[in-house]
Amino acid sequence: MSYTNRGFDSNQDGEGGVKQTNDSKMKQQHSTPPPDYDKVVHDNHPNIYVIGSGDFGRALAGRLAKSGYEVTIASRDAARNSDLLPAGVRLSGLSEVGSADVVIVAIPFDFYDTLPAGLLAGKIVVDVSNRNSVKRNGDLSQAELLAQILPQSKVVKSFNVLSAYSLESGGLQGSKQVYVAGDDKDARDVVSSIIRGSGFTPVDMGVLSASRHIEDIPVSVFASWRAPFYIHLAIFIFLYLLSFGKMMICWPITWAGDGPFLWHMWNQIPMDMVNKTLAVHALQTLAICYFPGVLAGWIQIFRGTKYSRFPNWLDNWLKMRKQLGLLMLFAASIHACLSLGYMGADYHDLAFKKDQKMDWQGECFLMSGVLGFALVVILGISSLPSVSASLTWKEFAFIQSGLGWVAMTLLCAHDMFFGWKYINGPSCGIPSSFQYALYVPLLTIFLKIPLIIPPLSTHLDKIRAGYVRSKKRTSSNKPQTNNV
Repeated sequence: MSYTNRGFDSNQDGEGGVKQTNDSKMKQQHSTPPPDYDKVVHDNHPNIYVIGSGDFGRALAGRLAKSGYEVTIASRDAARNSDLLPAGVRLSGLSEVGSADVVIVAIPFDFYDTLPAGLLAGKIVVDVSNRNSVKRNGDLSQAELLAQILPQSKVVKSFNVLSAYSLESGGLQGSKQVYVAGDDKDARDVVSSIIRGSGFTPVDMGVLSASRHIEDIPVSVFASWRAPFYIHLAIFIFLYLLSFGKMMICWPITWAGDGPFLWHMWNQIPMDMVNKTLAVHALQTLAICYFPGVLAGWIQIFRGTKYSRFPNWLDNWLKMRKQLGLLMLFAASIHACLSLGYMGADYHDLAFKKDQKMDWQGECFLMSGVLGFALVVILGISSLPSVSASLTWKEFAFIQSGLGWVAMTLLCAHDMFFGWKYINGPSCGIPSSFQYALYVPLLTIFLKIPLIIPPLSTHLDKIRAGYVRSKKRTSSNKPQTNNV
């Protein structure tokens, strides 16, 4: 059950729409729109009033005025902010809102009960408010509560995902998508036209109950980053504890022999230990960005179709690849800075000869790492919306897929060039970090290779192009004939 402009509707159809009850149908028959409502629907420049002269109200009014709309700010105290009025915006008292086609309510939600309901009857009323708290108090959104206060108005939720700064800059520093929700489709179309005319992109979310999700967007804090961050952090903590147990506890005891504990080895905890962990961590994280795509390919081959849902865990994993990749870039950047900061034979003795110069193995180790890191930086930059929007799909796929696999191959070589001498040298019952750093990346690469070699590659391309493998008919499915 959700409150809409028509009242409480409990009957909903299968597609999320709202079925009207007999009472609501009767109300709709008697509540005819104002004579000029059809004109507003088809008018590209309706007369807009903004109730509220605060920062957001003024910024929105100024943006609409720059876009060619006739805009008036209506305030109870019209003279208070008259000096801050944007160019092209008129100032009036609250009593004039009756002449508006569209009214934008830009006052705090606590003052909604002071709105002139009579003057707003039959008007398109746009709610731009946001909650002060992360969690919603009650089941209804603020737009739905406004619809209760203004039952004769056509309430639409929109513009709340924008800030005053983004309005003044034309959305250059933020998302250009603006969500729209309302029970009256024509009212949504009018607001969508205003959004489009202001230089933003409207996203129609449907009925007013969708405003609950729209109001959650501005107050949510890194909602899509939480799970990837926790996974990223958990991998680092596990790898760090594994290395700490071996290098900072087992080695000082083992190497000391009958002597005292080698406490001087703990001097490497702040930097060297963290850097060695980040090296393994970054490579593992890059691999888990590509591993779900490989699994998805094998599932599609096994099922013989792309028209079936992946398991929820795989679907969620695929959706968080961008966040995991950027977190990997963060870890790899710290590792690269630390490694170059103390590059020398004292720390990197495996890459240097006795005369303090790198041998061929050390130079290959450094070059493969630098090239792999450079490609990872390109992957991160291309994932930014402003960059990806300028790329075609093939260009984006080439960078994210083609260059991504090359980067992972180079970084695996970076690991092997440096630690090949000790890659199969377990210590304290724990495999070498050069070895377990390659477990997930090499598994991902080995599973990927068959998918890019015929005949599996051509079969997978056919499936992703829409081919569905037919199933053989069993004897139970064969048509039966009656013998007479």
